[in-house]
Amino acid sequence: MAILRLAWRNIWRHPRCSGLTIAAITFAAALLVFMITLQFGSYDMMVDNNLRLLTGHFQVQRAGYLDKPKMRRTITNVQLLAENLRKINGIVDIAARANGFALLASEERTY
Repeated sequence: MAILRLAWRNIWRHPRCSGLTIAAITFAAALLVFMITLQFGSYDMMVDNNLRLLTGHFQVQRAGYLDKPKMRRTITNVQLLAENLRKINGIVDIAARANGFALLASEERTY
């Protein structure tokens, strides 16, 4: 208790310095909270935009596709698989997609 009493008296010994220190700590804490909130919001937006543009939250691939990714390694009977997945609670939408690689070349550029 004596330490708290000494600390309290020391704070009010130089009130201008104490007020300035308290204001600086408050400003730094508020800035920190703002920046962390901005950072988490940016992360959420990046993840959401990535999922909307690319594959979504999960992919269903044929067994062995990742070992040898070829366009002919497709899933048979996609409609039946989609119907079974739609029965799972929380799935909003399903899209059957195929990814491939293409190279276009002209005299000026290659895409």
